[in-house]
Amino acid sequence: MRADLLLEIQEAVLAMTERIESLLRFGSSGRKNPLVRARVSLVVEKAVAAVKFHPDGRNVSITAGKFPPAEADIDARNLESAIYNLLLNACQAAARSTHVPEVKVHLAEVDERIYVTILDNGPGIPASVRRTLFDPFVTAGKPNGTGLGLTLARRIAEEHGGNVCLEESNRETTVFTLNLTKNKLSQ
Repeated sequence: MRADLLLEIQEAVLAMTERIESLLRFGSSGRKNPLVRARVSLVVEKAVAAVKFHPDGRNVSITAGKFPPAEADIDARNLESAIYNLLLNACQAAARSTHVPEVKVHLAEVDERIYVTILDNGPGIPASVRRTLFDPFVTAGKPNGTGLGLTLARRIAEEHGGNVCLEESNRETTVFTLNLTKNKLSQ
């Protein structure tokens, strides 16, 4: 019983910490860390590993293909946070699937852009929130959601010369893509 209680407390502290960090990031103006040339695949791998430790990611199969060694001018911490938010959303959606919950991550390099694509097999995003999905405090189907994850992910992608888009959403799959410019420092 003590072990169960301790686990419950740890999960509550993790959830509170994530909410506070989201609010602080949302409230801060502009990027604090300089952009540095780095491999995006390492950032994606760190985000995947972190989500696997989250209670909502533990029972979800997260698969990642072989990533190209693409490099870009990035703020690794912020970019990891954006990818983590997208992955966590995907895991939470996949957990509501009628099938075995699955999330897939792809990384592609095309000309001067890098694309991180995240697919889940959850029930899809309700049509009623799709137009306002990236607005602050918009959430659907998550009782403890702050509605800041996608807002922050889009802001961070824009700081990297890119964007986050909802590519597809239906009753069987949802696909988000975060893209960024490889050579932001030379622009």
